[in-house]
Amino acid sequence: MKNATITVIMAATILIAGCGKKSPSSSAMLPPAQADATSSSPVAQPALTAWQQGDKAAAVSNFLAADWSARPLFAGGSTLSLSEAQFKALSDADRQAKSTEMTAQLGSLKQLAAAVAQAGLDAAAKGDASQARKDFRSLKQFGAALDSLDHMLLVQLVGKGIEKRGDTELGKIGP
Repeated sequence: MKNATITVIMAATILIAGCGKKSPSSSAMLPPAQADATSSSPVAQPALTAWQQGDKAAAVSNFLAADWSARPLFAGGSTLSLSEAQFKALSDADRQAKSTEMTAQLGSLKQLAAAVAQAGLDAAAKGDASQARKDFRSLKQFGAALDSLDHMLLVQLVGKGIEKRGDTELGKIGP
């Protein structure tokens, strides 16, 4: 019951906060010493790193170049890499700490997704429907990748919202 309440409160807080809220870049990913070693590089890392460094153009470019069907999406030590079961298995103190980290990380992801959506809108406004479709398809694929049982419910909800945004904007452009 406690876990469900915490999750609902976190979801409401993040969804209400919106994409425009800035989050501290230092908490966007865990330090490498805490990250699990993986055989492949996390798909989202190049875009997130560029975003955290303030290089919006590179972040959007890396986002569009990412293969959102590849795994892992996030570093092993990242809060975003936890499943709902893994999150629930944490102690209360660890869950609270991870919740704070997750809020910051999801804020960065939502800001990055909003920048990709804006790039698509800008391309559409310039008459470049091909580029706009590419932007919105990538956004939709990213959202679908987040909306997986491999992630916490809150991450899945954010993914659904991002996927819906991509789908809605694609529908406006047409075939």
